[in-house]
Amino acid sequence: MMGYLSRLLLTTSGLVLATTAGSTAALAQVADQAPVDRGSTGRSVAGGATDPATPATTDPAGVNPQADPSPAIADTSGEDIVVTGIRASLQSAQTIKRDSVAIVDALVAEDIGKFPDNNASEALARVTGVQVGRYRDEANGVLIRGLPNVQTTLQNRDIFTADGRAVALQDFPAQALSKVEVFKATTATNIEGGIAGLVNIGLRRPFDFKGFELAGAIRGMYNDESRKYDPIGSVLVSNRWDTGIGEIGALLNFSYTQSQYLNSIRYQGFQDYLLPDQQVLPASVGRQFTYPQDIGLFYARGIRKRPSLNGSLQWRPNDNLEVYVDGLWQAYRNKRGDDFFGIPLQAGSPTLRDLVLTADGKTPASFNAQLGIVNGPSKQVGVEKTDTYQGAVGAKYTAGNAVFTTDLAYTKSIVDNVYYSFDTQLIRPIAVDVGLNVEGSVDFTPTGLDFNDPASYNFRGFYDQRNRATGEQIQWQGNMVLDTGSELFPEFQIGLRYANRDASARSGDRYAAFPQLGIPIAQVPGVDEGGIIRAGFRGSDTQQFRRYYSISADGVLNNITGIRDFVRAGLVRSGADAGTIATWAPGVPDYNAVNAFSANEVTYAGYTQLKFAGEALGIKVDGVIGTRIVITDNTLDGTSAQNITINGVPSTVFVPVQANNRYVDVLPNINLTFHLTDKLQFRATRTEALSRPGFNQINPALTIQQGTIGGIISYTGSGGNPNLQPIRSDNYDASLEYYFSRTGSVSVAGFYRKINGFISSFGTQEINPTFGPILVYRPQNAGSGQIKGIEAAFTTFFDFLPGFLSGFGIQANGTYIDGSQSLPPVPGLTRTTGSLPGVSKWSYNVIGLYEAGPASVRLAYNHRSANVDSYTAPGVFATAYSAPVGRLDLSASYDFTPNATITVDATNLLKQPYKSYVEAPAYPRDVRYEGRIFSIGARLRY
Repeated sequence: MMGYLSRLLLTTSGLVLATTAGSTAALAQVADQAPVDRGSTGRSVAGGATDPATPATTDPAGVNPQADPSPAIADTSGEDIVVTGIRASLQSAQTIKRDSVAIVDALVAEDIGKFPDNNASEALARVTGVQVGRYRDEANGVLIRGLPNVQTTLQNRDIFTADGRAVALQDFPAQALSKVEVFKATTATNIEGGIAGLVNIGLRRPFDFKGFELAGAIRGMYNDESRKYDPIGSVLVSNRWDTGIGEIGALLNFSYTQSQYLNSIRYQGFQDYLLPDQQVLPASVGRQFTYPQDIGLFYARGIRKRPSLNGSLQWRPNDNLEVYVDGLWQAYRNKRGDDFFGIPLQAGSPTLRDLVLTADGKTPASFNAQLGIVNGPSKQVGVEKTDTYQGAVGAKYTAGNAVFTTDLAYTKSIVDNVYYSFDTQLIRPIAVDVGLNVEGSVDFTPTGLDFNDPASYNFRGFYDQRNRATGEQIQWQGNMVLDTGSELFPEFQIGLRYANRDASARSGDRYAAFPQLGIPIAQVPGVDEGGIIRAGFRGSDTQQFRRYYSISADGVLNNITGIRDFVRAGLVRSGADAGTIATWAPGVPDYNAVNAFSANEVTYAGYTQLKFAGEALGIKVDGVIGTRIVITDNTLDGTSAQNITINGVPSTVFVPVQANNRYVDVLPNINLTFHLTDKLQFRATRTEALSRPGFNQINPALTIQQGTIGGIISYTGSGGNPNLQPIRSDNYDASLEYYFSRTGSVSVAGFYRKINGFISSFGTQEINPTFGPILVYRPQNAGSGQIKGIEAAFTTFFDFLPGFLSGFGIQANGTYIDGSQSLPPVPGLTRTTGSLPGVSKWSYNVIGLYEAGPASVRLAYNHRSANVDSYTAPGVFATAYSAPVGRLDLSASYDFTPNATITVDATNLLKQPYKSYVEAPAYPRDVRYEGRIFSIGARLRY
């Protein structure tokens, strides 16, 4: 089950999308409101126009754009027409796409409060070439053109979560966002670190507005799976003043989101053959079939909260100088109380009765299993807390034909998690009636006990874990943009960047089990606060058994001290050794030295980039050519453990270790745009990129385990690899774009990625000073791969239609990805190459639009084809897949006045469950039902 949970952890409307170009294409929209578990520690990763309908251009070094005072957007014919709402958003996005340099996708909201997705990850699902994973009723994993190695920035500066390389994008509530940019092919001005690309989050500053601005939004949400109501709200206040020392602006924005989620999962385990001593009745069905190792229910439920606060001060003492100070605090709070009831079908070699095979005879359709005393339900409780802070000060200075910018920032991120599992055992044997492959997974009914009675369960054991991870960074960047006055080379760009990053992680855990004592759960503190769990699977009657008695999450959290004391007393009663009892000393578990590391990484980067413009064969050509040079120095301290036997007594020896590494990368880029006609243009780019390995992967700690083979003592080891190099890629992109109206365009793009240094774990022989030659498993840069694909996008309003029909519009985009990678040696896996996990070959979005007067509606459908989950599934088969899935979302609003709007939103309307299978759909794995979320709200602006 732990493998299943790990896979789960690894695994809306109202946006206007545009494929934009420009290494620093900034969204000059006044965009507002709308908004794995994670990483190694339980967590899974300026500026604008003064008018909402006015685009502006960010300078290539990623600094703040200056406001364009024009209140209108010019169409391609040169006629100035004031437009608002969705059309304004489409038009400004199209202007960015057409006039920029590199290939970038932008999310544009047309006004304050009109960003209906709950967070940045949800919003990214709309972008051409971006695929997201979903779990616990939110998007929480982002792939760009098939790759997860994404660099993340905030206001064009690096930001991260704890000891990870990227920020958890789902932690950015959309109410705080002014823009989201997806750089698919970075240029020399972009911060390195993502072979997949870069996601830049933009927040508002006071000079984005003409003067005083007060805006607020509130929504009430209902989740039909958890059957809970939740609030979402935000308030923004901003103003600017002319003073004796120049113009000053101040902005403060607070947002809050809450979600009480429930994912209802029924699963059948990986397939395997019968055990040698296992009986099957009737015997006539034979024994040449496979069946699941286990079956069960899993409810992922909890409450998630995300408060966020950001502010900004700007000062413009004269036309040549602007200074800003930015601050951000964003938090993540999650309390989960998952319910898991897994039933083993092989433990004790149970007899399978009344077995009926499927038509192909390869697996059962139904049977009855006579089981012994097996494990009962588990209550899995977690409390996860993240705080991320970033403060920055910067300036922009114009001197003649040169523009200088500087930005100094400090970032700190802390993750603290605790996790508990309250495990039970059934008091007597049971039987279970099993139906397999029923609407994508299992339908089972256990008999022999009253599962709603707490007296049916004994206390089996308790798991206690805590972990903490931190990240801290000082970063500075300085840039110069020089207007050369040359027609051939009109602009020269140069910049430097320095970053000093610290990261650390610690964890400790302990488990105690004593099923032999037969302790009724009623004796354990907190159990009386439990009850019959709330059933899930709303809208589906396939699974009849779905409720049973369990301790509650609050019962565990409110009584954790008493439970720990009870466990310690149980170990004494069970006759456990003194060492085991000592691990349950009062208080939290000790940190495990082997699970801890601290790292420091310093990077030095510099770039030069030259803009050019000319003509070739009568065709106007412009673009940029540049190079970024990066030096990376890292030092990592860890602890190695050697589990050995001395004079017949097991012993563990801890040894501090340190590793140092340095590597230099030269990352060239060239971006060309051929203006074939006034409306048709062709782009071509060639870039290089890198993704650095995770800090946990370069941890030099080595754990040595002792075992026996044929009666002979042997040793094996596992650890990190301080010599790991970054994953590097050569990227080629091309696109053809046709702009046929102010809000209409069609584009086709092709891409190719040649990737070297995929990181996989391999076993190699090493010479250990104590034990001699031993087999050690470490991550290595061993795999290579490639990704190629095609993207297409189409956007228009049907303005040429008569009457109300002219209010209709459409956005559509689709992506085809063909990717492969080398696979490490895996037991039971014969192939040496395979598709990239998590990547669907086909994905597309179709968004219907309607806007007429004060009313606007968006209806958005997103679809992904099947994809590989993993190549390490145990049992007879070795490859697990996710099935195709579609999602339909609705967003509508009505402006009662220019400053008051009512909104209605509905997500996941189709409620298509997530499904997975092993090798083929004939062998289902699990089905996950997620909630429909309905909301109604209001936006007010003064």
